[in-house]
Amino acid sequence: MPPVPVTPPVAEPTVPATPATGPYTLPARTVGDFATYTDVTMGWKVSVTQRITKVNANGGWENADSVSQEKGPQTIEVFDGQGGMLSTNSSGYGCIVTYAPAALQAPPSASVGASFDYASTMSIPCSKEESSRALTSKGKVVAIESKTVAAGTFTALKIVSSETNFDLRTSGASANYWVEKTCWRDTVTGLIVACNTSTTSKGTGGMSYTSVSELASFSQASTKREFLDPIRYAGPWTGSFGAYYGTCDVNITFTGVITGACKATARATSVTGSVDKAGVVNLSMSVAGGATGTVTGQAALFDMGGALAGAAAPGNWALKHK
Repeated sequence: MPPVPVTPPVAEPTVPATPATGPYTLPARTVGDFATYTDVTMGWKVSVTQRITKVNANGGWENADSVSQEKGPQTIEVFDGQGGMLSTNSSGYGCIVTYAPAALQAPPSASVGASFDYASTMSIPCSKEESSRALTSKGKVVAIESKTVAAGTFTALKIVSSETNFDLRTSGASANYWVEKTCWRDTVTGLIVACNTSTTSKGTGGMSYTSVSELASFSQASTKREFLDPIRYAGPWTGSFGAYYGTCDVNITFTGVITGACKATARATSVTGSVDKAGVVNLSMSVAGGATGTVTGQAALFDMGGALAGAAAPGNWALKHK
């Protein structure tokens, strides 16, 4: 009997997987989480490190910020549980500026296709002239894209928005601002990983300019994600190296190179060295007209230190970000 032919089963057509669209919600914040960004505006590059110093029961948090090219008190920013800014001391007014309702620039839980429209009033209690400004942010989540920046490659929500910042005075108003932004927010950490911004101001000192910001280093406890880089230490530092070396002022570059000097009653010392991505510090101390020595230590985000050795021992050294 001849064999009966077997008809192979008809393969079902392959259906492409539907891409995920969200929603993606901001994860919990933890004290010690940080993010370092580079910002290039009109050719001028700075880095900004934001470290979470406090988390409230309602999910809100506080950032302490340091800027690579600035000296002075740290900026303190306060956010609510939705990621909206409640207050900051960074606006150059010499007092705490508040926002009511909290100033949101994107929804805390976002899906592709979602739009948003926020408004807030910025109050400046110490200003005798410009006591308040009106802020708006309108936009849409347009896609999920792969975005590569210095801190890695991320699956990110692409958010396109328009913002305004207007002086509320009816006469003698200063500059008003119109801002167009395209930003990418990581779907896992909730961090903004990049923004392209175009700003136009009209009024006193009116001008137009663009800026580009990128995530360069970060660590987040709740998602166990991090990318460490010495850029998080960039900027001016000052501190004590004991009676032998005295007070030292150094600068750390974006790549972790350290240069500076120390001044004591009896001697001046030049300082060179480096800090690596893990925060390990190695310094060479060269006394004017004298011997050289080596000190080592460990860096945290806004402070570093270690034990002194050689001619400077016993004792410890410590530096803080200015």
